[in-house]
Amino acid sequence: MELQPLITIQQATVYRSHTPVLTNINWTLRTGECWAVVGNTGAGKTSFLQALAGLLPIRVGQAVYPAQQATGLSLYQWLRQNVLFVSFKEDSRQFSYTGHFYQQRYHATMGDDAPTVRDFLQCPDTPEALALVQRLGLEPLLDVSLLKLSNGQTRKARIGKAFLQQPSVLLIDNPFVGLDASFRQDLSDWLGELVSHGLSLVLVAEPDKVPSFVTHVAWLDQGQLRWAGPCREFSLTPSVPSTEKPQPPTIGSSPADFTEAFRLQHVTVRYGETCILNNLSWEVRAGEKWALLGANGAGKSVLLSLLYGDHPQAYANDVRVFGHRRGNRSGGRSESIWDVKRRIGFISPELHLYFPGHLTARQVALTGLTDTLVVPRPVSEQAEATLVSLFDYFGINHLQDQAFGTLSAGEQRLTLLIRAFVKRPPLLLLDEPFQALDERSIQLARQLLDALPVSATLLFVTHDRRELPDCVSRVFQLSRTGAASAGLIHLL
Repeated sequence: MELQPLITIQQATVYRSHTPVLTNINWTLRTGECWAVVGNTGAGKTSFLQALAGLLPIRVGQAVYPAQQATGLSLYQWLRQNVLFVSFKEDSRQFSYTGHFYQQRYHATMGDDAPTVRDFLQCPDTPEALALVQRLGLEPLLDVSLLKLSNGQTRKARIGKAFLQQPSVLLIDNPFVGLDASFRQDLSDWLGELVSHGLSLVLVAEPDKVPSFVTHVAWLDQGQLRWAGPCREFSLTPSVPSTEKPQPPTIGSSPADFTEAFRLQHVTVRYGETCILNNLSWEVRAGEKWALLGANGAGKSVLLSLLYGDHPQAYANDVRVFGHRRGNRSGGRSESIWDVKRRIGFISPELHLYFPGHLTARQVALTGLTDTLVVPRPVSEQAEATLVSLFDYFGINHLQDQAFGTLSAGEQRLTLLIRAFVKRPPLLLLDEPFQALDERSIQLARQLLDALPVSATLLFVTHDRRELPDCVSRVFQLSRTGAASAGLIHLL
């Protein structure tokens, strides 16, 4: 029996902000099919899903929805009731971070005007809904503000909201990114169950991580659909062989005027009755390269916030950064958080959510010089040279003058990675820096990190150990109980 078409795209050119991002697209989604959309960073994967959901205009060609035509509903009504696009960018429209600031998430009461997880989910009081919340591990977090969630917990909440809405067609952008290994597998099994019960699913995935339940693959490259067909017939030659990788720029780092990057002694962080970090001690010396690992909600981002000066409980604990305890210096001069931040390059998924979309990619990268969301004026020749070399290295020079909010998730992430490097800091705190990046970009970023000078100190957070640069030799592992362990990477 021939499968019925649900969505058909015919000779379509899709626009974003008056710029064509997809051209001459011909594609059909039929009942019973599950598609993975693959391609390099900036290929148009997210735009493709948004076009299917009617969120981006098609000015040449058309999108046809045969199932809608038989209902009597307007296209807008039918799309609202049947097709759901799930993104993890700030423009997802499920919750806006506008009006909040990054550090609010670490304060006990600030941000309490933001919706709780319960408010966000709008969860019905049914056994099925409760089982879903429990499977996501969100039940203990139902009355917690969305601002206080970790990156992984926020992603779980957005996935849960999508499942509760029970769409006929689910379009989901990189569902497995930012999740710990155990939940990635659970989510894959869960999506497979939903597909077997009739859900039509289109998801963005990496070519080597396409789930087993996927039936078809669409390969996008530079805004064009290069190939579409059954998953069993799909084969993608790596776009950048190792022999073609450019050499990383020599950006170096500022001289390390410290022997101890940081030291935590018996640190405990609590929110009410919930213990996030429990009697934790850890010392990192100048020049050491560490991996920080742990499941979603284990406290990795909280630990980084103590080091970066964003968490108020740093002042109630023995937290020493660059040899100085937070809040004071030897000699009595009060310590400013800017004394800490000016020597640290930082990136995190949460910071990603707060960045103003109207700034250009160049402006966003330059804010790394001020450690704020403010663009510096003027810019030194050295900083300008570093900026240009990094944009060129990652192959995104053409994006410098584009608005940050119009970039793909991967392009935004590369821009913020450049932001972390631009001032050549002696200490890098990189919290899941490779989220939403394709394999080529990850290879280039790993190569750049492996070229860091011996004196540079690195703390690298990831849920995928394959992402770790070769230079990383030590690991610090957090557990959900707040406990921790440290060791050499080769003993893992």
